[in-house]
Amino acid sequence: MLSLEPWLERLNGAALGVQASLAADVKAAQQVRGNPSLTLISGRERVTHQERHPRTLHKVSCEVMVVTGVARFGSARFGTAKDQLANLRQPVLSRLIYWQPPGAELPIRWNGGQLLALTDSALFWVDVVSTDYWWADQSQETTP
Repeated sequence: MLSLEPWLERLNGAALGVQASLAADVKAAQQVRGNPSLTLISGRERVTHQERHPRTLHKVSCEVMVVTGVARFGSARFGTAKDQLANLRQPVLSRLIYWQPPGAELPIRWNGGQLLALTDSALFWVDVVSTDYWWADQSQETTP
């Protein structure tokens, strides 16, 4: 499993104006006490089996959700929240896309983003990024 600690270090090492954190799920990411907020959540891990002799390799594609929250100020329109969202997302995605985290075989790629939630007080957006790594099954014995 890919560790998100280096991701946090990369984001928190930049002058983004907000500290990134980890959450267990999307609901927890929306329970932040203050906005703007930036939260990383482990997403799906899809495994593709690659038959190789004498061992089997497994290609693991990992998705990570980047949840960005910004405050809304009573307007029925997105207004300044939309601008704040764009100003926060752009440097975050620039720090992640094409970066290769430790343990990954491929640089991070962006899979898209969408509105996650719109409440009376906040707007939450989720971007999904992914990378791949290889896992070798060490339990198989090699035969001469």
